[in-house]
Amino acid sequence: MRQIEMMGLYKRVVEYETEDHSLEWVLQLFADLVATGLAWQLQGRYGREAKAMIDEGIITVQGDVNWDYYEENYAL
Repeated sequence: MRQIEMMGLYKRVVEYETEDHSLEWVLQLFADLVATGLAWQLQGRYGREAKAMIDEGIITVQGDVNWDYYEENYAL
């Protein structure tokens, strides 16, 4: 991943910590963290949350959001 893309991802992590976001936004953030491996390098809670999302089936181990699962279980 290019440095500029990594900086954007780190910025999104800061936004996650300081602002409210939709579930879709959070899912995409964690999917990107898994895809880049950052989920396992940041504070432990990021890895635990990512693993919980993977175990639930809403994010794949490759770092993709399972939008079908989302639609079935979370969409209104």
